[in-house]
Amino acid sequence: MNSGTTANPGLCLAAQTAGGITIAELTGELDIASAPALRDELLGLLRPGSSRLVIDLSRVSFCDASGLAVLVNTARRAMLLGGFLRLAAVSPQVGLALSITGLHQHLASFPTVQAAATGAEAAQYRKSGAAARGRAARAYPMPANRRTGPSPVPADASELRGAVAALLACADAWHDADPSRRFTTALRAMGRACDGTDDTALNTAARSLLSALARHPLTPSPAVAATATRLRRALNPAPRLTPT
Repeated sequence: MNSGTTANPGLCLAAQTAGGITIAELTGELDIASAPALRDELLGLLRPGSSRLVIDLSRVSFCDASGLAVLVNTARRAMLLGGFLRLAAVSPQVGLALSITGLHQHLASFPTVQAAATGAEAAQYRKSGAAARGRAARAYPMPANRRTGPSPVPADASELRGAVAALLACADAWHDADPSRRFTTALRAMGRACDGTDDTALNTAARSLLSALARHPLTPSPAVAATATRLRRALNPAPRLTPT
């Protein structure tokens, strides 16, 4: 069996089943934007008598708490059907997200797809967590006193202000998607910074909000997904190629 995620261009899923185990390879960004479509696709792969699922995460370039929530919910469904969900070849970005949220203690992770399929010894991310955080620090902005690895590329001020303005225009959608109000403080700080002229303060407030996204999932919302993605890309622009 093969399938592909088409609802969101940021993430692609390819799946095949052999020997009673379904291997699902994800490519792209596992985030709040791709989470709803991915949830439906992964749950669609599970059914009675075929509920053993391995997720290949080696080609996932970004991951946040909403993306991980999909994996947790899929794992629960698989267990209810008498199967399992195992993570394989976890990329540094996903490894960091698992470490940040503490989910590395709850989701079985294996160094290779083959190891996950056969149930070989799980990878110990407690030992490799520090290395993963260093390699993926730019993918998950953190407060300055907790950031590891190289400093992120400075955001373009005009692009950042545009992204922040678009996000604040959807503040009601953000509040609706955040029943626990974990993002309220960050949204207020970003609003105050946007009213001023200090781009450094705005950058700090925006990164604080992205740090919360890495830790706490939100209720799916197209407006929140779009503005969160725009803000993340404004803060972490793709590197520009220079002529040689």
